Amino acid sequence: MKPSYVIGVDYGTDSVRSVVVDAGNGVETASSVFYYPRWKAGLYCNPSANQFRQHLLDYMEGLEATIKDCIRQAGAVRASPAVPRQDGEVGSARPVRVAARRPLGDLQRCGGEAR
Repeated sequence: MKPSYVIGVDYGTDSVRSVVVDAGNGVETASSVFYYPRWKAGLYCNPSANQFRQHLLDYMEGLEATIKDCIRQAGAVRASPAVPRQDGEVGSARPVRVAARRPLGDLQRCGGEAR
């Protein structure tokens, strides 16, 4: 059977991390971390007002850099057409409805299910 690989991406507060894993046996083939340069420089944040924001370019540049780095590290692994997975599994992206000035515990996922 031909090996199959998956790429996982995790966006954190100060970095994005990507990993390539062999889907057949769970062995990690490559991983990469990109620290957000604008966040690191303290841009778009006002700690005295408890405001911490990320810049969209940090996310986009981080995704591109970590995926390219993982593919480079994987070497012999050949990329094939991507199949996004957003089926509710751990780590999958799901939109979250955010209401202004509400405690985090009150946020709900789109579709009404409690978070």
